[in-house]
Amino acid sequence: MNNRSRIVTVMCLIMVMGIAGCTSTDNQTSPTSAPTTPPTPTANVISTVAPTPTAEPTAILTPTVDPSAAIVLNMIQRIDAEDYAGAAEFVAEDMLVYLIGMPPTGMEIYRGKEQFQTFLEECCTGQNFVWEVTPERVSNGVVFAESKTWMDFTRQLGVAPNSWHEIFVVDKGKISLYVSMLNEESLDNFRPALREIMPELFEVVLPSGETPVSQVAITFADGTCSYDGPLTLQAGPLAVTASAQDLNWDKYAVAFFTLDEGKDLLDLMASTYRPSPPPWARMVFLKELDPKESWTSPDLQVNEGLLYMVCFGGSPDTTIGNAGPFVVQP
Repeated sequence: MNNRSRIVTVMCLIMVMGIAGCTSTDNQTSPTSAPTTPPTPTANVISTVAPTPTAEPTAILTPTVDPSAAIVLNMIQRIDAEDYAGAAEFVAEDMLVYLIGMPPTGMEIYRGKEQFQTFLEECCTGQNFVWEVTPERVSNGVVFAESKTWMDFTRQLGVAPNSWHEIFVVDKGKISLYVSMLNEESLDNFRPALREIMPELFEVVLPSGETPVSQVAITFADGTCSYDGPLTLQAGPLAVTASAQDLNWDKYAVAFFTLDEGKDLLDLMASTYRPSPPPWARMVFLKELDPKESWTSPDLQVNEGLLYMVCFGGSPDTTIGNAGPFVVQP
């Protein structure tokens, strides 16, 4: 197996979603059947029995659920049964998927029903995959959940189950947004095991020979943010320009952080589930924007060291992109 295939296989096996390379939309499998109609709820309350943490569930429990949670759980049942065409019928044609906290970038994005189905087929087939989702609360079609995943690869590494914070947005009976954030404890357990077999995923090559710049231009478009300039910055005044050309979110934001020694972009991304930065991360700068708004900052002062950028979309609050580390030179 070549290096690219190993990276794709390993990262797809981390959970039901994975790393770049699983995004091909060629040779799609046509749905074989329509999804089962979600059960009619008897109350707007979720009632489940929590599984034993170390035991693998044999099936998704049947809860009394809000209709939006029922759609999510029916999709999960199809995935656990390896009916990926059926699972894809529960998602919108323009679905957005954000996977947060996984090596090597800490951020992967998938767009559309076809990519979603292809991803499932490539990543989960033959892995004895089990995805257990426990909805915690539902608000206006937004399902907030905790989940655990088991698969042969993580079982063999001794790190199963992995745990995730998850958000599903259900609109007009279809899942239009899926956000999965790796639990910080799971990242701490998983990273050393993965580093031992694939150290190349954790090799950070800092830029060298670049001319430091004092301006950063960030664009929000196509459901994410992008920066295409040098990663070497000049210490001192830094001008930041942000343009929200996107219409997927009610609000946008860009933030820059410095981190304590021993922490990196993966840690920062996994921590974005928290309502505020963890004690080892310091927010240097934050700017919120409305859709179609452009903005240029007064000069921001940056000091020598490493700087990390994270972009957010609002309602529900979601990490939608990142960049870094930037190397700030004296």
